[in-house]
Amino acid sequence: MAPKPRLTGEPIMRILCKKTDSLVGYLYQWDNGDLQPAWFDDAIADVRYEPFDQITEQSPLDALETGRRSHDPSHLENV
Repeated sequence: MAPKPRLTGEPIMRILCKKTDSLVGYLYQWDNGDLQPAWFDDAIADVRYEPFDQITEQSPLDALETGRRSHDPSHLENV
């Protein structure tokens, strides 16, 4: 029997370096149940996994997105 194909996946956990506590990737769960790490750079052996519901600080990407929304577009009126 052929395995089910992976069609969609979603990140379910952050992958953090145990030494620096920096974000090094995300753990994805595919629609067929497979789990797969997605590393920003090379894979790291000494990591810990943090579910998204345990995140206490604001992600750098959240801060970037918030900053984008808070800009006043009035400077574009005369463009």
